[in-house]
Amino acid sequence: MTQIRVVLHAHSTWSYDGRHSLRQIARLYGALGVRAVMMTEHDTGFAPDQFAAYRQACADASTKRCTLIPGIEYSSPDNRVHILTWGLDRFLGEHRPVLETLRDVQTAGGVAIFAHSIRQDAWQVFDPAWVPYLAGIELWNRKSDGITWGTQAQDLIAQTSLPATVGHDFHRLRQIYPLTQRFDVDESAALEPQLVTALAKGNSSPQAFRGDLSLGSALHPRLEQLRRKVRDGLRRIKGG
Repeated sequence: MTQIRVVLHAHSTWSYDGRHSLRQIARLYGALGVRAVMMTEHDTGFAPDQFAAYRQACADASTKRCTLIPGIEYSSPDNRVHILTWGLDRFLGEHRPVLETLRDVQTAGGVAIFAHSIRQDAWQVFDPAWVPYLAGIELWNRKSDGITWGTQAQDLIAQTSLPATVGHDFHRLRQIYPLTQRFDVDESAALEPQLVTALAKGNSSPQAFRGDLSLGSALHPRLEQLRRKVRDGLRRIKGG
């Protein structure tokens, strides 16, 4: 088995607000030593009959260094809650009820992650009924949270005991940050099913600056100390 670094949560020009093509993303992250990027195109404006073409486009854009995994970020009817999904072979539709989406993803053998808790205070409407269908909660979203993770996501993870993930929410270059998910994989086998299964089973580790952020099924209390240390250190660098 080989340990690899993977970036979760990224958008290309297949999303209405993406700035970079799939090919550009694969080359960029491959140069940074990222073995795979798990794409999450927005459901808004996604053509229902184009999922097969999107999947093929990810395969065509992948390089020897970096594999692109096709995925969709589904939104609730009010666009407040976003769910990251992978492992599906079809598009489910736009702005669907969250529980309906989660059930369909699980039935199809896919995996789902609750995204950016802080965006529009999504954490306030988190429904415990979603927990059995979720494989994790995004602890740290570079685009929404900034230079360190949010306490709202940390609290949700502690309450639900769901695994933590980290994501770039890549749209523009400024969202690139040393946040990756670590996986153990067999490099001789197809990556997508291995990554989807690992996420579903909680067999991956969120990392920041190559340091481990997950300590068991719940976050360890010392993470708050680490969060403050990272925040204060980056502030000093910025000020200098």
